Amino acid sequence: MAGRRESYDAVVVGARVAGTPAATRLAEAGWKVLLLDREPPPADTLSTHALFPNTLARLAELGALERIERKHRVNLVEYAIRTFGHEAAGRFTPIGGFDRMAVITRPVLDPALLGAAVDAGAETRFGEKVTGLLGAGTEEDPARGVVLESGEEIEARWVLGADGRVSTVARLLGLEKERQMRSEMAFMFTYWRGLPASGEFKIDVIEEGSLVWSPMEDDLSILILGLHPDLTRGDQAQRRRTFVEMLDHYRDWFHPAWLQRAEQVGGVRVAPETMLRGFFRQGAGPGWALIGDAGHFKNPSTAQGISDAIEQSLRVAAELTGPEESLAGYEAYRDERAREHYEWSFDFARFARPETAGPIFRGLAADPQAGQDLRDALSRQLRPKADVFTKERLGRWFSAVPAHS
Repeated sequence: MAGRRESYDAVVVGARVAGTPAATRLAEAGWKVLLLDREPPPADTLSTHALFPNTLARLAELGALERIERKHRVNLVEYAIRTFGHEAAGRFTPIGGFDRMAVITRPVLDPALLGAAVDAGAETRFGEKVTGLLGAGTEEDPARGVVLESGEEIEARWVLGADGRVSTVARLLGLEKERQMRSEMAFMFTYWRGLPASGEFKIDVIEEGSLVWSPMEDDLSILILGLHPDLTRGDQAQRRRTFVEMLDHYRDWFHPAWLQRAEQVGGVRVAPETMLRGFFRQGAGPGWALIGDAGHFKNPSTAQGISDAIEQSLRVAAELTGPEESLAGYEAYRDERAREHYEWSFDFARFARPETAGPIFRGLAADPQAGQDLRDALSRQLRPKADVFTKERLGRWFSAVPAHS
């Protein structure tokens, strides 16, 4: 393209939860930053929307939570999980003053984070598709910018791919998926107004699958069904019939008749099992890095995706604005943070078996400290295997099972 090329310190591809925190911190440090996204905000995306106390604290630090609260009521809720009738419920060990969680739709959350980045000085361009990279991203030929569909070239010292699970930046770099995992369930999502009030993010687990029910911001609620992948097939009418029929399995806890007095917001959305398979990609290289789902994707059953994206984003910004402007430690940080949680997310998304899940959750419900530890693993204060489902606890819980069970 003729004419002067635009030049930046960093181009961030993806202006959502993975890209905007890095843009905010880099701009605050005086960097010239450009946020690119093919869709102008607010754009919806498939998500559990769940924010645990660690992430709420980050949103407060970034100024995004205050932005949300100016226009919306954020409903703080406790966490409750019931498996085969054994329930563990309560608050989290506080982080940054938050001992409960919240569920906020992405068309509310993403613009709040974007607004913080813009206020910090980041520039934005929307409706523009990245189709190429300047440089191969290798030692011999570091990444040094992006090429847009129009042919325009934008130079940058760093290219940050924060563009989701099906990352264009990762594809252009030729990065393969590694350490792949899969689970058993698919998910159906629906949003409602007018459901009964609740102060909990509730999960009910039975042999047929699971149901999540939680308030969101304002008067919205979300229902998420975990179910066999075959049940997600069909058109919108068939999916709604399936959704209501599956709710009947949970009627002692969520009565399907409540839907008749509520208003559905949007259709039934589906996350097929094939969309939920986990992986890692190389995290960084000469002139580039991948943030959030672009570089590492875990099953959404433990609702860790938003937290991971924000923490990785802030880590990248901290390393780039450090004394050496290097991302040499980023991938090791990312992988250590994912240790145990990656595998746990897929364990969480398998169909529960009475002979294994029964003793575990019977023991968990009877042990308040174990229940607290479970919640604190979700807020990333503890590890699921090393600190919650320890060998000592599992041995004790399984030895307590009656011989005839």
